[in-house]
Amino acid sequence: MPRDASPRAYDALDVAVTLLKKREGIDKTLKLARYAALFALGEAKARARPSAESSEFVRATTALERSIGDARRAYRLGKFLGNVRDFRDEVRENEGAGKRGRARWLTAAAACAALEGAYYFIEQGVWLSKAGVAMRRRSTLERLVRWSARAEVASYAFSIACSREDWLEADAAARAARARLRDVETAKASALERGDDEDVVISLTADVNEAEKAKRKAVLAICQDVADGVLSFEDAVDVAGFEIPNERLVNFLGLLAAALDFHGKLDDAIESLDESSR
Repeated sequence: MPRDASPRAYDALDVAVTLLKKREGIDKTLKLARYAALFALGEAKARARPSAESSEFVRATTALERSIGDARRAYRLGKFLGNVRDFRDEVRENEGAGKRGRARWLTAAAACAALEGAYYFIEQGVWLSKAGVAMRRRSTLERLVRWSARAEVASYAFSIACSREDWLEADAAARAARARLRDVETAKASALERGDDEDVVISLTADVNEAEKAKRKAVLAICQDVADGVLSFEDAVDVAGFEIPNERLVNFLGLLAAALDFHGKLDDAIESLDESSR
């Protein structure tokens, strides 16, 4: 049977339940809530005149933002193991492709998995330090935050490289599908009347749509990684007084990165519903 190229519509509740079933969905929802709180907090400080009401809003929003930040770190417990698995699978795939020695590890995907895993592992130390369970000295916490940010920024660089590869592959697939579709559409009318050719047209149209969607996802992923990388760069650089001077820009970049991240997981939830309905 030919694949249906038309998108399906789902109930918002079904999408929300599917999104929040997974740790990634909850994490990105919390991320969006945190950066929305930071953006609102920054705007409130910039515009509101000092008053009891504005002070209470600032206090409550600050407490909410910090609470969400701690919750995200706690919720990521053991998440680095997924990166260890991704790294292992990438190395095995490279070995299967005939790569040996260091070449097995010298790929953007392997580097991204290793660095992201290091980031999540160090973040668990940051969580324990902030909770007062271990590594309580402030200097230790600052070092953990700095090395966590460095691993995060480096992982974004390789993640961008992976997204670029995804875009190039999707672009090649879209070009190939369009070329074949043009060949089919310019065939003789008698050939197009056959049912199998009509099925081919539908299938190729679906291929083009899927490839274009993959290209859009890759572009959005790059934009998100750039925004997140800029935000983390400040913590990664161990230079006194180095910071982005425009607080509104920082808050906007955070909200943009969170919205793009959330959008990606929302798409994944809808795709999961698509697969379960087939």
